[in-house]
Amino acid sequence: MIGQQTWARVDAPGHQVIHVTVARGYRPRRIAARAGLPLRVVFHREDPDACLERVVFSSPHVVRHLDEGAATAVELPAQPPGEVRFTCAMGRYHGLIALVDDRSLSLLGRLRARLGRTEGPLWLAIALWLCTLPLIALAAVFVLDPPAALAAAGLALVGSLAVCLLGFRSSGAGT
Repeated sequence: MIGQQTWARVDAPGHQVIHVTVARGYRPRRIAARAGLPLRVVFHREDPDACLERVVFSSPHVVRHLDEGAATAVELPAQPPGEVRFTCAMGRYHGLIALVDDRSLSLLGRLRARLGRTEGPLWLAIALWLCTLPLIALAAVFVLDPPAALAAAGLALVGSLAVCLLGFRSSGAGT
Protein backbone atom coordinates (compact mmCIF):
# COMPACT_ATOMS: atom_id res chain seq x y z
CA MET A 1 0.00 0.00 0.00
CA ILE A 2 2.38 2.63 -1.23
CA GLY A 3 1.21 6.15 -1.96
CA GLN A 4 -2.18 7.79 -1.79
CA GLN A 5 -5.14 5.47 -2.33
CA THR A 6 -8.77 6.15 -3.01
CA TRP A 7 -11.22 3.89 -1.18
CA ALA A 8 -14.07 2.23 -3.06
CA ARG A 9 -17.52 3.07 -1.70
CA VAL A 10 -20.08 0.44 -0.73
CA ASP A 11 -23.47 0.91 -2.38
CA ALA A 12 -26.81 -0.28 -1.00
CA PRO A 13 -26.73 -3.93 -2.20
CA GLY A 14 -23.26 -4.49 -0.68
CA HIS A 15 -21.15 -4.07 -3.81
CA GLN A 16 -18.20 -1.74 -3.81
CA VAL A 17 -18.02 0.93 -6.49
CA ILE A 18 -15.13 3.07 -7.69
CA HIS A 19 -15.11 5.51 -10.62
CA VAL A 20 -11.89 5.79 -12.64
CA THR A 21 -11.19 8.54 -15.15
CA VAL A 22 -9.16 7.38 -18.15
CA ALA A 23 -7.10 10.32 -19.44
CA ARG A 24 -3.35 9.94 -19.94
CA GLY A 25 -3.56 7.05 -17.51
CA TYR A 26 -5.94 6.12 -14.74
CA ARG A 27 -7.19 8.42 -11.95
CA PRO A 28 -7.22 7.25 -9.30
CA ARG A 29 -4.35 4.94 -10.05
CA ARG A 30 -4.30 3.31 -6.61
CA ILE A 31 -7.55 1.98 -5.21
CA ALA A 32 -8.24 0.37 -1.85
CA ALA A 33 -11.24 -1.92 -1.45
CA ARG A 34 -12.52 -4.43 1.07
CA ALA A 35 -11.63 -8.04 0.43
CA GLY A 36 -14.60 -10.41 0.31
CA LEU A 37 -17.01 -8.03 -1.45
CA PRO A 38 -17.67 -7.72 -5.19
CA LEU A 39 -16.20 -4.61 -6.80
CA ARG A 40 -17.59 -2.57 -9.70
CA VAL A 41 -14.96 -0.42 -11.42
CA VAL A 42 -16.60 2.20 -13.65
CA PHE A 43 -14.20 3.59 -16.24
CA HIS A 44 -14.90 6.99 -17.84
CA ARG A 45 -12.68 7.19 -20.92
CA GLU A 46 -11.86 10.77 -22.00
CA ASP A 47 -8.59 10.10 -23.85
CA PRO A 48 -8.60 9.14 -27.58
CA ASP A 49 -5.23 7.34 -27.23
CA ALA A 50 -5.62 3.90 -28.87
CA CYS A 51 -3.65 2.34 -26.01
CA LEU A 52 -6.49 3.18 -23.64
CA GLU A 53 -9.18 1.42 -25.71
CA ARG A 54 -8.84 -1.69 -23.57
CA VAL A 55 -8.27 -2.37 -19.89
CA VAL A 56 -6.73 -5.65 -18.78
CA PHE A 57 -7.10 -7.00 -15.22
CA SER A 58 -4.67 -9.50 -13.70
CA SER A 59 -6.99 -11.44 -11.41
CA PRO A 60 -9.45 -12.49 -12.49
CA HIS A 61 -8.15 -12.13 -16.03
CA VAL A 62 -10.64 -9.69 -17.58
CA VAL A 63 -10.27 -7.62 -20.75
CA ARG A 64 -12.80 -4.88 -21.55
CA HIS A 65 -13.16 -2.41 -24.41
CA LEU A 66 -13.57 1.20 -23.23
CA ASP A 67 -15.55 3.47 -25.56
CA GLU A 68 -14.33 7.06 -25.69
CA GLY A 69 -16.72 9.46 -23.99
CA ALA A 70 -18.65 6.65 -22.32
CA ALA A 71 -18.75 4.84 -19.01
CA THR A 72 -17.87 1.14 -18.92
CA ALA A 73 -18.46 -0.94 -15.78
CA VAL A 74 -16.25 -3.91 -14.99
CA GLU A 75 -17.63 -6.30 -12.36
CA LEU A 76 -15.02 -8.09 -10.28
CA PRO A 77 -16.14 -10.94 -8.00
CA ALA A 78 -15.44 -11.05 -4.26
CA GLN A 79 -11.79 -11.93 -3.71
CA PRO A 80 -9.44 -12.58 -0.78
CA PRO A 81 -6.95 -9.95 0.44
CA GLY A 82 -4.24 -9.16 -2.08
CA GLU A 83 -3.64 -7.02 -5.15
CA VAL A 84 -5.34 -6.79 -8.52
CA ARG A 85 -3.42 -4.95 -11.20
CA PHE A 86 -4.89 -3.41 -14.33
CA THR A 87 -3.19 -1.93 -17.39
CA CYS A 88 -3.98 -0.48 -20.77
CA ALA A 89 -3.76 -2.75 -23.81
CA MET A 90 -0.07 -1.96 -24.42
CA GLY A 91 1.00 -1.96 -20.77
CA ARG A 92 2.00 1.73 -20.71
CA TYR A 93 -0.50 2.82 -18.05
CA HIS A 94 -1.01 0.93 -14.79
CA GLY A 95 -3.42 0.80 -11.90
CA LEU A 96 -3.59 -1.18 -8.67
CA ILE A 97 -6.45 -2.34 -6.47
CA ALA A 98 -5.40 -3.30 -2.94
CA LEU A 99 -7.97 -5.69 -1.46
CA VAL A 100 -7.73 -5.26 2.30
CA ASP A 101 -9.16 -7.26 5.17
CA ASP A 102 -10.77 -4.76 7.61
CA ARG A 103 -9.27 -6.58 10.59
CA SER A 104 -5.72 -5.94 9.37
CA LEU A 105 -6.18 -2.15 9.16
CA SER A 106 -4.94 0.25 11.80
CA LEU A 107 -7.49 2.30 13.71
CA LEU A 108 -6.96 5.23 11.33
CA GLY A 109 -7.21 2.90 8.33
CA ARG A 110 -10.49 1.42 9.60
CA LEU A 111 -11.86 4.93 10.17
CA ARG A 112 -10.90 5.95 6.62
CA ALA A 113 -12.49 2.79 5.21
CA ARG A 114 -15.73 3.35 7.14
CA LEU A 115 -15.91 7.02 6.15
CA GLY A 116 -15.25 6.05 2.53
CA ARG A 117 -18.26 3.74 2.64
CA THR A 118 -20.70 6.25 4.09
CA GLU A 119 -23.00 7.72 1.52
CA GLY A 120 -26.18 9.68 1.50
CA PRO A 121 -27.36 13.04 2.71
CA LEU A 122 -27.37 12.18 6.43
CA TRP A 123 -23.66 11.27 6.54
CA LEU A 124 -22.73 14.27 4.43
CA ALA A 125 -24.76 16.56 6.70
CA ILE A 126 -23.06 15.16 9.81
CA ALA A 127 -19.63 15.64 8.21
CA LEU A 128 -20.45 19.23 7.27
CA TRP A 129 -21.83 19.89 10.76
CA LEU A 130 -18.67 18.53 12.39
CA CYS A 131 -16.62 20.84 10.18
CA THR A 132 -18.64 23.86 11.35
CA LEU A 133 -18.36 23.06 15.07
CA PRO A 134 -15.01 24.87 15.54
CA LEU A 135 -16.52 28.02 14.01
CA ILE A 136 -19.55 27.74 16.28
CA ALA A 137 -17.27 27.25 19.32
CA LEU A 138 -15.24 30.30 18.33
CA ALA A 139 -18.40 32.37 17.95
CA ALA A 140 -19.63 31.09 21.33
CA VAL A 141 -16.45 32.22 23.06
CA PHE A 142 -16.57 35.73 21.64
CA VAL A 143 -20.21 36.47 20.92
CA LEU A 144 -22.73 33.96 22.23
CA ASP A 145 -23.64 32.56 25.61
CA PRO A 146 -23.72 28.71 26.02
CA PRO A 147 -27.47 28.21 25.29
CA ALA A 148 -27.19 30.35 22.16
CA ALA A 149 -24.11 28.38 21.06
CA LEU A 150 -26.04 25.09 21.44
CA ALA A 151 -28.93 26.55 19.46
CA ALA A 152 -26.50 27.67 16.72
CA ALA A 153 -24.97 24.17 16.59
CA GLY A 154 -28.44 22.64 16.26
CA LEU A 155 -29.41 25.07 13.51
CA ALA A 156 -26.16 24.30 11.69
CA LEU A 157 -26.97 20.57 11.79
CA VAL A 158 -30.54 21.10 10.54
CA GLY A 159 -29.31 23.47 7.84
CA SER A 160 -26.60 21.04 6.69
CA LEU A 161 -29.11 18.20 6.51
CA ALA A 162 -31.61 20.33 4.55
CA VAL A 163 -28.96 21.44 2.04
CA CYS A 164 -27.72 17.88 1.57
CA LEU A 165 -31.24 16.49 1.10
CA LEU A 166 -32.06 19.17 -1.46
CA GLY A 167 -28.76 18.55 -3.26
CA PHE A 168 -29.32 14.79 -3.41
CA ARG A 169 -32.90 15.16 -4.63
CA SER A 170 -32.05 17.70 -7.33
CA SER A 171 -29.06 15.65 -8.56
CA GLY A 172 -31.08 12.43 -8.73
CA ALA A 173 -28.57 10.71 -6.42
CA GLY A 174 -31.28 9.65 -4.03
CA THR A 175 -33.16 7.61 -6.62
